[in-house]
Parts: sequence; C-alpha cells; structure tokens
Amino acid sequence: MELFEKLNAFAKTAADKTNELVEDTRLKTQILNDEKSIRELERKIGAYYYKKFAAGESVDEAVSEYCTAISVHNANIEEKKAALAKEAKEEAPASEDAPAEEVSEPEEDPFE
Repeated sequence: MELFEKLNAFAKTAADKTNELVEDTRLKTQILNDEKSIRELERKIGAYYYKKFAAGESVDEAVSEYCTAISVHNANIEEKKAALAKEAKEEAPASEDAPAEEVSEPEEDPFE
C-alpha cells in the first residue's frame, strides 16, 4: 500500500506542477497580448500626431521634434529609393540588340 500512496502523492505533485505551469503560461500570454495592444495604441497615437504635424496643425514641442525627425527619415528614404531606381535604370541594357555579356562557367567546387 505504501507504493500506491507514494505514486498517488507523486501524481498529485505532478498534476499541481502542470496546473501551475499552465496558469503561468496563460498569464504570460495575456501579458504579451496586453503589451502588444499597448504598442499598437502607441503607434496609433504617433500616427495621429504625425498627421496633425503634416497638416500644419499645432502639436507639442516634443512631438514636433519627433515629427520633424520622422520627416527627415522619410526624405532620406525617398532619396535612397530614387538612387536605387536610377541605378536599376542605368544597369538595364539600353536595347535588346546590345551584345549579351559572356557568362563564364562556374569553377568546380574543390570540396566535391
């Protein structure tokens, strides 16, 4: 009988630990979901104030500084996109009649 009591105690302990783990995981998941919601709401707040700034409306000085920084980054992005488009255009062959570049055979892999 002592063996059955030990097995019962072990099973009860295992079940308790499993329930604790499930509860911990559930709470951690809820925390992560709440944090995700906060980040999304903060993003929406930022977008709201940036739209006001872009429309020329009055915003707090600190918000204005952040919005100005966003505008600078947006301008940098546009410049870089234009440079990439220009490079792509320059790399494209001028006409289909242009001689194709010679393709060399790849070297053999020394590890094969």
